[in-house]
Amino acid sequence: MKANIHNTPSIFVIMGVTGDLAAKKIIPSLWHLSLHGLLPDRLAVIGFARRTLSDAEFENLVRDAVMKQGGIKVVEEDFSRFFKLFSYHSGTFEDERAFQSLASRIDEVGSTWGVCANKLFYLATPPSSYESIFKNLAAAKLNLPCDDDLGWSRLLVEKPFGTNLTTAKELQTLLTKYFKEEQIYRIDHYLFKEIIQGIENFRFSNNLFENTWDNTTIERIDIRLLESIGVESRGNFYDAVGALRDVGQNHLLAMLSAIAMEYPLGMETSTIHKNRTAVLEALAPWTDKTLREKTFRAEQADYKNIAGVAENSQTETYFALKTELVHSRWEGIPIYMEAGKRMAEARKEIVLTLKHPPMCLLCQAGPHEPNRIIFRLEPNDEIIIHFWTKKPGFERIVEERVFSFFLYEKETKVQYVEEYSKILHSAMMGDQVRFISSSEVEASWKFIDPIIDGWNQGVVPLVSYESGTTPAPKFFEIVDEEKKSGDQIGIIGLGKMGGNIARRLHSKKWQVVGFNEVSDVTKKIESEGILGAYSMQELVSKLSKSRTVWLMVPHQVVDVVLDELTPLLEKGDTVIDGGNSLYKESIRRSKKLAVMGINFLDIGVSGGPGGARDGACLMVGGKRELYEKYESLFKDISVDGGYGYIGESGAGHFVKMIHNGIEYGMMQAIGEGFEVMKKSPFSLDLHSVAEIYNHGSVITSRLVGWLADAYKKFSDELNAEACCSGKVSHSGEGQWTVDAAHEFGVPVKIIEGALEFRKQSQENPSYTGQVVSALRNQFGGHDTSNK
Repeated sequence: MKANIHNTPSIFVIMGVTGDLAAKKIIPSLWHLSLHGLLPDRLAVIGFARRTLSDAEFENLVRDAVMKQGGIKVVEEDFSRFFKLFSYHSGTFEDERAFQSLASRIDEVGSTWGVCANKLFYLATPPSSYESIFKNLAAAKLNLPCDDDLGWSRLLVEKPFGTNLTTAKELQTLLTKYFKEEQIYRIDHYLFKEIIQGIENFRFSNNLFENTWDNTTIERIDIRLLESIGVESRGNFYDAVGALRDVGQNHLLAMLSAIAMEYPLGMETSTIHKNRTAVLEALAPWTDKTLREKTFRAEQADYKNIAGVAENSQTETYFALKTELVHSRWEGIPIYMEAGKRMAEARKEIVLTLKHPPMCLLCQAGPHEPNRIIFRLEPNDEIIIHFWTKKPGFERIVEERVFSFFLYEKETKVQYVEEYSKILHSAMMGDQVRFISSSEVEASWKFIDPIIDGWNQGVVPLVSYESGTTPAPKFFEIVDEEKKSGDQIGIIGLGKMGGNIARRLHSKKWQVVGFNEVSDVTKKIESEGILGAYSMQELVSKLSKSRTVWLMVPHQVVDVVLDELTPLLEKGDTVIDGGNSLYKESIRRSKKLAVMGINFLDIGVSGGPGGARDGACLMVGGKRELYEKYESLFKDISVDGGYGYIGESGAGHFVKMIHNGIEYGMMQAIGEGFEVMKKSPFSLDLHSVAEIYNHGSVITSRLVGWLADAYKKFSDELNAEACCSGKVSHSGEGQWTVDAAHEFGVPVKIIEGALEFRKQSQENPSYTGQVVSALRNQFGGHDTSNK
């Protein structure tokens, strides 16, 4: 429960007060809070450690910590007042009597104040001491509050929270044996950094970015913690931990959860913890293949010369990962994370690279890169937006501008002091929002453990880098820069679908060779920069070996095309059928081509000509290893997240066939519903009805949107001469779906009824037929007029 800090009489116990953590972070942070009037009016600070110290020696220890880390000149009067809060308690963490004595001292202070004081225990100790401390705090009943409202007891615990998932769970079991979750404050100081806190307000307090804070706008995410400093005197500790455990399992993942979490309704602590956990749980699981291809580890060349580092050390001082979130908002966005010591420069930041706009004014007139949003912690605290605008003057060219804000002048230049001041203040106030929950700890280890296990098994070699340089893992290259001249594809069939797939791939830097039976179509697409071929033999000759040929022809002629094409191909080449073929035929063709050593994939393509140009939905059938080989092709053709492996040969066309059957039923229901409305006594404006349906109703969909477009273009009468005949044709997929359903013993009354309607509409045209025709015209560009 949060309270007024001044009315919170508290006793703050620093376990391990003589150690570096207390000297560098805790005592200077208490000093910082004191100078700003942010400590309770009644506060006692008890330092607990093994050493025997006189009052004068303890005062010198506190004074040294303030002088070295406080960040400002120390006024003796201020320090004298500050040190009056402190006292020292000697004892070992294994000695229960020392804790009983500590409890007596705490009771004595509370009695002097006339209240049961709150208790805050900060564990500035190695994790090896935790069990003894927890056990003895409980033995002295220091883990218990006075009652439900008074004298809370809280525990501040530093990372690491275990060394893997197993030890993290063991630590959690140990904690919960003596403390409730609301008493436990797990520290990751990055969540208390001003810039990381600012991310939430940048997103959730502004309508400028949050509505497009997803894979529709963001191209990639880079999170880096690069330090120019080295391990220094921490050789013993660091060699047992390594960069991944030191900052990857905690700081980097905390930064990712801050950038990607969903809006926490009500800003409740439990909701924020749940939303941060959801991000970590959505991280793509690792396989041996992704570990080899998307993780990298390296060791500083002179690292083994550091005191405390083993001669045969295999500890990474730099690592890099490429991953993504399996989540509808973030799916398809690559996430790059890296951290290391002795880098070329200190660079701590999150960079969001936005997608290049599909229509970009003046982008061809000069240099142009995507927009970026940068949340930077070092070398400066700032948020930076890179954008483009016209260069002043007579020239029609753009130039890059930078909008930098949230420039943050630290009150103290000493590292950690401001973050730890916020940590202590939040703990005293009972605010757990920026502390780590147990579920976050477990989710982060579930992601990190497979990497460590794989590295220990030698899946990824440990390479070396020179101090003052930053490694460049291959998978960190920009996607467009990875495109090579070898990324070729031949496309046979340059109609509405095939032509637009060719155009999309050309815009994605693929070398496309196109062939169409009608040479005028080939000539037209050549004028757009795509390489044309005027025979299949010419198409094959223009492709490098290990050829890829995409067929986008009617299903009736696929075998005719293959009979002419396959004699021109070689073993190892690949044929992709992206048209609407019967799945049984795809199974047969796959087997036939396999005998020749030619690979085959069957792909159902949905989205119409517009989807083929701007991003389609792909359902891929064939061998999984072949799917994985061509995944970059599918990603470049599809809308974000709009492709997937369906199963063995035939599965892609089977699922697309069912998709089209479902489409028949959906279009039929829309057509029938709008005919009922047209014949009602209300003189309805059907265009307005379609628009209303498509804004938040249960049946909001692309189909209803296309119908609204048709009404706007052709009026409520759906002009049959211009567009929308009441006679609806069918192209075969609906019949195939019904036949398959009968074969499998599945009743499909809706789809079968829709198919029968289309057949009968040739003799009995109707307004329902006009609506279905209008939909076919809008999404597929079909000629559905009475002409």
